[in-house]
Parts: sequence; structure tokens; C-alpha cells
Amino acid sequence: MKLVNFWEKSYRHREGLSGIHAIYINNLMRTLAWSLAGLFSPLYIFFLGYEQGGLIAGLKVVILAMVVERSLVMLLSLPLGKLVFRLGFKWSILLGSFLLSIYFLLPSIFPRSILLIVVMSVVAAFEILIYWIARLSIMSLDGEKSHYGHDISFLAITERLVSILGPFVGGYLVTRGGFASMFAVVTVVSIISALPIFFIRDHKITDGISFSGLVEFLKNEKNRHLNIAFFGQGLNNAIDGFFWPIYFFLVLKSYELIGGVATVVTGLTILVVYLAGRRFDRLRALGGDEDEKSFTLATWWMALLTVTRPFFGGVMSLISYDLVVSLSGPFWWISYDSYLYSAGKRFPSPLAFYAYREVIYSVGRFSVVLLLFFVLDVIPVNLIWWVLFGLSGLGIALANGMKKES
Repeated sequence: MKLVNFWEKSYRHREGLSGIHAIYINNLMRTLAWSLAGLFSPLYIFFLGYEQGGLIAGLKVVILAMVVERSLVMLLSLPLGKLVFRLGFKWSILLGSFLLSIYFLLPSIFPRSILLIVVMSVVAAFEILIYWIARLSIMSLDGEKSHYGHDISFLAITERLVSILGPFVGGYLVTRGGFASMFAVVTVVSIISALPIFFIRDHKITDGISFSGLVEFLKNEKNRHLNIAFFGQGLNNAIDGFFWPIYFFLVLKSYELIGGVATVVTGLTILVVYLAGRRFDRLRALGGDEDEKSFTLATWWMALLTVTRPFFGGVMSLISYDLVVSLSGPFWWISYDSYLYSAGKRFPSPLAFYAYREVIYSVGRFSVVLLLFFVLDVIPVNLIWWVLFGLSGLGIALANGMKKES
């Protein structure tokens, strides 16, 4: 794949370390941290309720954490976007990395409780806004529309290379030493992830963030496809990020097995990620609607796969299903992220664009979990996963409008 040559072509910067280059290195360490803990953090929260009250109680504790996190994100997106403007992208990413370390440190030193889950959700809300608004802005400003597919797939490939053993090691740490030992290791890794950001060049950034600007963004007909897509992505990610690992564990019933499966699947998808990124850039360069047709096909295929998840309730069938999803996914999310960076690049202030996007995205996440909180008790137990993954599939379908950013 000639990754070294690709690095030289895409990330060399005459004025020092470019923003994308630094994000790339920072992302490696963050990915290592999340590869250790990403599958197990939702389970850590879920089992607080599950061990005392069963499935519904466990899911409601997860929902509580998400409601706290996303309500704060919605309320604080604009003021914290202004803080990012004051601090600059470099110091915002450094602060975000520090907050991520605190997020992982808390469960390693305090006993699990509802109060701890709430505090972790508060820290997560601040970390999400301060880190991701800055990071997405850098990707839009320093990236080039013609090879966003390369940028995203290269990041994803290296993520997989550095994290290929992460899920397995994370599962081993939880099994042998409990959640506290796993979170302690992840804390150290997340602190190290901040170091490359010290070396990036300064960016000239504009503010432009205001409540009236958000209202105008929502009212503008030209942004309707973006608003629907952001809402849909939030709806899907809320379920995919939290409830899918729980379902996966309840079928496999082993931390080490779930980690081992994730490790194997990660290794098998590396080549597919590379090919998906190259394919997207080639289709987009043609100047027609080929990339849009490809994205639409991938959208409906991923939505169908997501909706049908509850069909796969056996160990081997679920592992096979997860492999199919992992091999199909890059053809959808690489395109989606490329369109997202393109949209941010054309906006007068990428910083404002991503602050507004975070509000709408969070409304999607907040709405679906709040709905679930009130309806879980009345949904028959055998239909709960159908409802959850049906909503997730709907979210993917709503995101199809991003193709207008081609």
C-alpha cells in the first residue's frame, strides 16, 4: 500500500508539522486508548444497573449517562465553541486530551456508582466539545477536497494497525484485574496522546459563533440536507456506540472473546479501508454522480444490515455478521466523513460550522435515548433489540443527504 510514500505526499508541510499530521499521530494514541476501553466502557455502565435489576435497569443506566452527556453538549456547544476560538486549536486539543485522561482515570480510582457515571458523563461532554470541534476544524482547513478519502482511510488504516491487539488486551485486563486496571492503563495512554499537538503550527481562525447564527443555519434551506444527516448520524451513533457492544456481549458472554473477535475483525478490514478511500476519491474525481450513487447504495445496505441485527443471536452467526458489517462499513463512513469535511471547508467559519453541527447531532442522540427511557418499560422484551436497531437503521438512512456535498 506504500504507506510511507502516502505519508510524504499527503502530510508534509513547509511551515512545520501540519495540523493533519499532528492529528494523525495524536489519533494513533487516542485510538490505542479507545481500542482498550471502547468496547468495555458501555458494559461498565450497563452492568451497574444490570447486576441489580436486569436488562431494562442496565439499559436505563446507559440512557441516563447519555442524557446527561448530550444535554450538556447541546447547552454548551456555542459557549465552548467560543472557548475553542479563544484557546486556539492547539490548546483546545491539548485540553481535550487532558479531559479524556480524567474520564478514564475516574473509574480506575472510584467505586462504580450512579454518581460516578454522572460525573464521567459531565467530563465526557466537555471533552467531546473542546476536542472534536477543534479537530474537525483542522481536518477541514488543512485537508484537500480531492483526497479526503485518502486522508480518512489513511487515518483509519493506522488506527487499525496500532489498535489491532487493543480489544483483546482490554478484555484480558478486565478479566484478570477488573475494570479499574484497564482504565488505569488507558489513562496513561490518553495522556501521551496529547504530546504531538505541541508541535503544530498556529491557525488563523475566525469565530462567527452565535445563537442567531445557529438559528440561521437551521433555517437556511441550503443546509436542510446537512441538518437531517447530522440528526440521523446522532440517532445511529447513540445506539451503535452504546447498545451494540452490550448486545454483542450478551450473546458472546465473554470479555476475552468479544475482545478477540474485535481484534481479528480489525485486522481483516485494513485492506478494505484502504481500497474504500482510494475508490471514493477516484469516483469523486470523475465529476459526475458516481460517488453519490455509491454512497446511496452503501447507505441502504448498511441500514438493512443494522435493522436485521437481531436475527443473529448465536455466537458464530453474530461473529460472521460483525465481519460483514465491518467489511461493508468503510464504503459508507469514509464517504460520509469526506462529505462532512468538504461541507466544513466551504463554510465561512469551519469552527462555527462544527459547533452548530454538534448541537444538531446531539439533538439526534438526546432525542432517541430520551424516547427509549420512557418506552422501554412498555416494549416486550423480545422486541427491544428490534426497536433499538430499527431506530439505528433509520438514522443511517437519514444521513444519505450528505451526498449533496459531493
